[in-house]
Amino acid sequence: MSGTTATLGATFVLLLSPLARAAHPLINEDPGTQGAGRFELEVGFAAVRGDPPGGRSWEIAPQLSYGATDKLDLIVRPSWTGFRVPGEDRQRGLGDTAVDVKWRFHESGDLQLGLRAGIDFPTGDSDKGLGSGRAGAHALVAIAVNASGWQWLANVGDAYSRADGERRHRPFVSAGFLAPAEGVLRASLEVAAQANADRDRSTWPAVARAGLLWQISDAWSVDVGAEGRLNRAAPNFTALAGATLRW
Repeated sequence: MSGTTATLGATFVLLLSPLARAAHPLINEDPGTQGAGRFELEVGFAAVRGDPPGGRSWEIAPQLSYGATDKLDLIVRPSWTGFRVPGEDRQRGLGDTAVDVKWRFHESGDLQLGLRAGIDFPTGDSDKGLGSGRAGAHALVAIAVNASGWQWLANVGDAYSRADGERRHRPFVSAGFLAPAEGVLRASLEVAAQANADRDRSTWPAVARAGLLWQISDAWSVDVGAEGRLNRAAPNFTALAGATLRW
């Protein structure tokens, strides 16, 4: 496999993360936690159509959260990923794995604040473009405000990478809303941007994402989403689908 293809593959994979770590299919992380002794299993799928023309990638990422206390969650998120670059063999396999903590450190009226941070372990094969090849880290502050029956969300954070040829720090910002804030059927609309992984490119890839979440029962929910690019630095289109189980 050529080094160029491996780099393109890793770029496709990295574009799915860290902006895919929130509650599926949202870009924004919310400050909410599971509650002491409770679990949540979220399985999300994302399919990306990017550049060059004909390039495709996908990721399946099960995320397991456990409420260590009412305000602190422990989270593990492995991934299975693959991509296709025109003229090269398809690649697929285990991707990198994130291990996080999430702390809801403030709650007052309609305002909640949270912090999520963790380590990205290089469990994917970097020679095939399925992972970064070196451990990284990430952290973000999550803000949620309930107003007029809607939930407004915003994140600001940074992802640190030690992968060869990549920008070390990739700050990111995102904002959006869920309407209604609570209910059986909710819609979301968000925008986000993150510093380019390519050191030679200064344009931040920027995207807009819309989603629909259906709360089937207290335990089960399903979701779908679609994401389009706001500039040419971002992938052309991303389709998302997921399911969540809580107990």
